[in-house]
Amino acid sequence: MKKTQWWKLLLFSFFLVLLLSSCAEDTPLLQELAQHGEWDALYHAAKKDFSETYRSGSLYYIALAQTERGDDASALRSLELYQEMTGESGASIAARNLMLILAERTGNAEMVVQQAALLDEMGVLGTQGAKAYYQALMTLGHDKEAGLVFATHLREQLNRSEYALLLLEAEAPLEKVRDALGELENGEVVSLFATVASRQPSSTWAQTLVSLAQEYEQVELTPQERQVLYASLATLCTQADFRVLANKYQTLSQE
Repeated sequence: MKKTQWWKLLLFSFFLVLLLSSCAEDTPLLQELAQHGEWDALYHAAKKDFSETYRSGSLYYIALAQTERGDDASALRSLELYQEMTGESGASIAARNLMLILAERTGNAEMVVQQAALLDEMGVLGTQGAKAYYQALMTLGHDKEAGLVFATHLREQLNRSEYALLLLEAEAPLEKVRDALGELENGEVVSLFATVASRQPSSTWAQTLVSLAQEYEQVELTPQERQVLYASLATLCTQADFRVLANKYQTLSQE
């Protein structure tokens, strides 16, 4: 999934948690560089600090800088080393949240579940983390556990459209998705198809979504909504490797 704005906001909020509950290992210089978003300087300063002191806290700052520089794989490796040094019980809330973010971003559902479950036990799992937790459990086929997460953390937080989007992104059973979409106006459904198509679903799920979206070709839509539907179908067909259909819907979206 592409990096979205809410993940940026979530990452910033986790960073604030770190600042408010920093441990003795953290250095004022690293905190200041991170606070000002000086990611290159932070990376080099934290790497130097770690090589000289072997403080585990420096690894968190290295990972934070690597994340903001777009090197998610290296950031995960830094956090894994950090967790080896601190032990599972010693990892900070900020580090766990960053691991959850990176695991979600890189499609590591097992790691999302691991970190989200620990955050849940600590009573600090936020709404966005709960969404990632729910989606990862659905991806792994743990429907019962996913239902519990939804009932505990999300039921009161999501409106009908947000719930339908959650199911679409989690690749939930088609019957559940269809029921959730049936609670919405046609225009809302079309907007959700556009959102999901832009987030590059798997090829298999894109094939399912093509069939589902095609059902809305027969319903009453405004000209603008129909254009959005065709554009979404063109994108989904491309992701599903339905080339002929992709060309068809691309042409229709431009008429």
